Amino acid sequence: MATRILVADDSPFWREEMRTFLERNSTWTVFEASDGSEAVRKSGWIHPDVVILDMCMPILDGLGAARELRRRSPDVPVLILTVDKTPFLDQAAHQAGVRAVFSKTECLEVRKFLEQTLQGHDA
Repeated sequence: MATRILVADDSPFWREEMRTFLERNSTWTVFEASDGSEAVRKSGWIHPDVVILDMCMPILDGLGAARELRRRSPDVPVLILTVDKTPFLDQAAHQAGVRAVFSKTECLEVRKFLEQTLQGHDA
């Protein structure tokens, strides 16, 4: 079965970029959400293998969504993507149960992290 990745970002541009980048040359299927609240709702029927959240979104931001996702599915890795990566955000994200925080310019690092995290999952 293909790996299911849920990407939540209020920017349609970034959602499409991540979808294209992650699905290229992989068996990964990327689902999209436009905010943290939608990501939490969709995770209930998608059952993602990993969730990637933008930090700044309307209705429910990345940290709020991460806390709720971790409460509902503690074994699902949650990542944060942000334009403004800071040590403070990194600390707050880890306290919310986020596995890793990446800048939106670090797409290659995100992919490497996912490959390591999901190793053997696509079999």
